[in-house]
Amino acid sequence: MRDARACIEGCSKEELISPVGRYGLTLFHLLVWHNFYDTVAYLLSQGRIGREEINMPDHKGNGLTSFLLTCMYGNLPMAKLLLAHGADGSACDKRGMNGYHFLAWPRFEGLELASEAEGHSVGQRAGIARLLDCDINKKEENGLTPLARLLATEYSSSYTWPLAEVFLEKGAETDYVDENGNSLLMMAMANGHKTAALKLMGQCPEMLNKANNKGQTPVFRAASFRSEAMYIALTDHGAEPGDVDMGDMFPLSQIASNAFCGINGDDKDGLAIALYLTKKLINQADLDDDDELGEVTEILHNALITDEDAGVLDLFQEVGFDFTVPIHYRGDRLCLRDACLQMGYGFGVVRKMAGLGVDMDKAVIDGRTPANILAWKDRRRSPEDEALFEEAVKFFSKESMEELDRYGVAAVHLAAREGHIGMLRAMVEKGVDINLAEDVPAQPGITPLHEACAFGHADVVRFLVSAGADDTAKNLDGETPAHFALMDKGYGKLNGEQRGSVLKELKHVDIPRNDGQVPLMLLHRDIDLLLPIFLEKGVDVNRTDNNGMTAMMLYPDKDLIKELLRAGADIHLADKEGNTALHHALKECHESAARFLVKKGANYNCPNNEGETPVQIAAEGGFDMVLDLMTDIE
Repeated sequence: MRDARACIEGCSKEELISPVGRYGLTLFHLLVWHNFYDTVAYLLSQGRIGREEINMPDHKGNGLTSFLLTCMYGNLPMAKLLLAHGADGSACDKRGMNGYHFLAWPRFEGLELASEAEGHSVGQRAGIARLLDCDINKKEENGLTPLARLLATEYSSSYTWPLAEVFLEKGAETDYVDENGNSLLMMAMANGHKTAALKLMGQCPEMLNKANNKGQTPVFRAASFRSEAMYIALTDHGAEPGDVDMGDMFPLSQIASNAFCGINGDDKDGLAIALYLTKKLINQADLDDDDELGEVTEILHNALITDEDAGVLDLFQEVGFDFTVPIHYRGDRLCLRDACLQMGYGFGVVRKMAGLGVDMDKAVIDGRTPANILAWKDRRRSPEDEALFEEAVKFFSKESMEELDRYGVAAVHLAAREGHIGMLRAMVEKGVDINLAEDVPAQPGITPLHEACAFGHADVVRFLVSAGADDTAKNLDGETPAHFALMDKGYGKLNGEQRGSVLKELKHVDIPRNDGQVPLMLLHRDIDLLLPIFLEKGVDVNRTDNNGMTAMMLYPDKDLIKELLRAGADIHLADKEGNTALHHALKECHESAARFLVKKGANYNCPNNEGETPVQIAAEGGFDMVLDLMTDIE
């Protein structure tokens, strides 16, 4: 954009309005067409382009003005800018097409609208149409009004579908019939303009049974193409089936669901008829019949995944549907609100329901609040999605995020488990207790920090600790968050780097659990990565558990023993049964560890409480390689 401004800085008015290229468009035309908005605004504000130049057509006699190009592109901000500076909104090209025509049929030889631009222009085209005050029934050279031009065009409904409603609101005439005797309704159906077809059914009842030159009616066409959705809409509006037989049709719920499936990406042309069928389905349902209500909810998946505005939820509210009433359907319990949240359709659904006044704090099924349901969702998403988790918290009360469900966990625990750091940040801002303990049937005493450690979310651990989470908190077994970092509590196993990154964020890593074991005593793998972290944090390498066992005794691995000895571990300590680390190494068949201990001076003649010496255990176990080192046997 800055380059465009720099390029025109030295241009004279003559250069700006001189033809460029083979289509006779001026430099100013091209700036408008390619949406150099700031540059165009600058030229207009400086008076370098005035009313006369704005309305200047191309130099090839096509009658293309800058405003018509803007309509063709579907650029609402540019249209407003040009109109504000004197653009003629009633201008026509050499074909007799005015702004409405260009909105409906953005075609001109040599100029091609990029598909991406088409998609972005959908709402803007309707906005421009509402600004125009020219003749809505102006006929171009082929006798087509803007509405007729719109409906005569195939494959354009994806970016022009809102126009039919605007044109009709502005008084577009509907008596047009093409050379084959097709009414506007038949044209809309034939060329895939579903929204326009539905609008015409309601506004022009005379078209419902009007046959074309071949005797084909709209119902006949719907049946011929097995369009059950269109057939239902037509007959609902008064079209006579006559001899047309649709045969066995799907249930209305399936037809409505299929209608949503037919909406592709940003192409929302079929949305109106899908919502029409859904409204019919909802109105037919007995609100006291769980089976009928359950059947209605089955359309939610397709409805919400295709319509980010969640218009289907407006229909439920219109009939007084209680979003939180429990429904017993096919052996399960559900409610409309939770079904919308469970399926993960983005947080537009959360905003929508909150805007409709749906209770977003009450627990309905399994004691789970909306906050609980959302917090349970997997965090393996894009950063943009994670920001939406944070935004969702605005709609929930502090109490609902602390409420334990029937499984004994709250939203704050699930958010920590799934790694939703943004959500947790917003929870803390709302005053949620980050040291809240889980309860039965979960293991009592587990805090959000325990969950974050168990699932390896170092960023969450860091945040929780900084926010005041207690890393000395214990569960029913006396396990601290540091214990959880070493245990396989989550789905799958954490790798050494994950465990290490979590441990580094904790302040207390040497607190014993109920059996006296400290986290160091759970260190069985990734020793080279994790032991240095414990040593840096100053743990007592000679600490014993309730049985008097040290880390060397509990896991007599040579590599662990080597590092513990370097850190000052006492090789001669014995547990309550009199067994030393050497006793344990031999009893658990760790021959290499036993040889290492002997070489480091372990007493192999020291008996345990049963009178067993390491020498005896080595002899009975056939550990000849260890016995070879025992040269001073007593």
